[in-house]
Amino acid sequence: MNQAGPSVAVDSASGGVAAIDVKTMNDEQQAAYVSSLYPGQSLAADDIRRIIQREEYNMQHKGHEGKHLAMFLIFLCVLAILPKTVRYWRQRHPRSYRLVSIGSICLIPPYFALANRYFRFVSIWIGYALANTYILYLATREPLYPRTPRRVYQWFALTNKVSYAVFVAGIVLFALCFFNVAPGLTDTERMVESSLITVFYGLYFGLMSRDLVTLCSDKMAATLGYASSNGLPTKHLPHTVCCICGDGLGYGSTGTDTGGGLLHADAAP
Repeated sequence: MNQAGPSVAVDSASGGVAAIDVKTMNDEQQAAYVSSLYPGQSLAADDIRRIIQREEYNMQHKGHEGKHLAMFLIFLCVLAILPKTVRYWRQRHPRSYRLVSIGSICLIPPYFALANRYFRFVSIWIGYALANTYILYLATREPLYPRTPRRVYQWFALTNKVSYAVFVAGIVLFALCFFNVAPGLTDTERMVESSLITVFYGLYFGLMSRDLVTLCSDKMAATLGYASSNGLPTKHLPHTVCCICGDGLGYGSTGTDTGGGLLHADAAP
């Protein structure tokens, strides 16, 4: 059975309404149809194509107002319930929440990028993933190598600065396109697309770095004995002292340098 394509309703000569299948029209018929919608205007071929696509879309979604309203209400309910659900999950099951959060942000975007053949993003992600794999390897060694905390800090400080710079550059570029500072350059589709992609790169890699540095710092603190995922920690420090390097955090009455990192001091029996 042949299925008819989307039809466009137009007024017939007798005053009724006739349905026209725009997919079966050739280029001349489509041009004539668009000319009847916009009399007295000279339209280019791209404009005619966009108008035909818009008419097809309108006919496909005609009569779906109730369905769209139901989808919108479901979306509002999800927005209202989701934050409380995520908060409860994070408080009651922090380990599973962290694993799912990091796993989803690390794997879902590359999957869709590979499926849509965005090989530039996939290439950058592979390089970033390899570097972070090495950093995670260093942070999970027992005993902990004395220079590991410094390396972890330097790496994630660098990625944070680079991600922030990329994000700011994308915002500036998008602002130039929005205000059309350079007509003929900033008003092109390619320039707008480049600005949005730059913003996405900065946000994505910055967010992934934030989650990974939290994972590394918690693991190193647990290795040193100042934190524990199960049970009580074996060592204690004031809240104004970093449990990774042993230096003061710079606030509070005791927030001063302790005079040496914990990695270089023997633990008291």
